[in-house]
Amino acid sequence: MTNKPAFMQLKCFIVLLSVSFIFNGCQEKFNGKNEQDFKTSREKIEKNLSQSEKINLEKALRVIALEAMKLKWEAPEKYYNKSFNKISLEMIDGLSFSSVITLAEDILKTRNKKEVEKLTNEIDHLTLQKNEIANTKKTLNLFRISETKLNKTSFFDEMVPELEVSYQYIGKNKLIGPKTIQFEIRKKSNNEVLKSEIIVNGNSESILENGEVITENILLGQTKETNPKLWNAQKYPVDNPNLSDYDLVLNVTVLALTPNGKKIEMPKISIEQINNEIKNNQTKLEELKSVKGTLDELELTEQ
Repeated sequence: MTNKPAFMQLKCFIVLLSVSFIFNGCQEKFNGKNEQDFKTSREKIEKNLSQSEKINLEKALRVIALEAMKLKWEAPEKYYNKSFNKISLEMIDGLSFSSVITLAEDILKTRNKKEVEKLTNEIDHLTLQKNEIANTKKTLNLFRISETKLNKTSFFDEMVPELEVSYQYIGKNKLIGPKTIQFEIRKKSNNEVLKSEIIVNGNSESILENGEVITENILLGQTKETNPKLWNAQKYPVDNPNLSDYDLVLNVTVLALTPNGKKIEMPKISIEQINNEIKNNQTKLEELKSVKGTLDELELTEQ
């Protein structure tokens, strides 16, 4: 016994499929053999397109043109002696309007996927770099500020303030070799750097034992206009002053040591800078993840 409803559904499906093949087979195709043939075929295709479809076609052709440039840039030997235009024409030769749209959107999706992967890898690399800096900083963290003192000292016949900083070695083992230390004084109210000095203490033969102290004096002569309170202090020296009372912040950073005969240096880039880069890349990544890779997301601008 024949199942008539199922047979009729199959018959209708075959008819619809045949109509679809006929329709797709009759679509005009782009001729990419040369510029003139392309122009002629495009004119024929655009006669049957709405204004929005024409706009999407223009977007698609520009996406494909950019892809052609990218292909030649990445594989110049493969596309030797071929212009960007020639590559573009070969990519769309024999394609219908709908196939060109599909090709362009596939390119957009692939490009977007690669950008997502690139940014993800960059964030991973920056995170690793940040961890390495933190570990290096921990390794070099072998000193502590043991004492500070505000003095006034003669400088070109003028008494100017100076900050005396005593920096104590807290490592357990003998420290042999030079010590490169950065002393930075900022204005607390606006974070302006008032003084930054990098001082190399000792030489290859120098030995520092646990508990020994390095003392440096940092002149603050340039603060006369910006920090009158510091200059007008009535009593000097001031032992272990609360630097915030003078609108000052002291940062001391060990930049390089040679423990166990191996030099360890702080990288030039800071953790703060890396965090900013990670934040910017994460913002870009979120934007990329929201992109669907369709032509409707593109804005058509003047060439």
